[in-house]
Amino acid sequence: MNFYLQRYLGLDEDREYAKPAGFPTLRNLEKDYIGFLLEITDHNRAEVSRILAISRSTLYHKLRRYELGDENVDPLLF
Repeated sequence: MNFYLQRYLGLDEDREYAKPAGFPTLRNLEKDYIGFLLEITDHNRAEVSRILAISRSTLYHKLRRYELGDENVDPLLF
């Protein structure tokens, strides 16, 4: 953890802090949200990228990272 953040929060720098149980990671939240958007837009990637305010190529990379899309799809086609 960042030294300044530890000092600001008053945390002991020698102690290890675990993620609270039951809280999803940001990565899992993003993956679930993208999956949800794909469902409600009938897998319209242009619409999902517009909703997320990201480029379609960025969305394509996220789909590959999270294994949400068809790996055979050429990123230049959408």
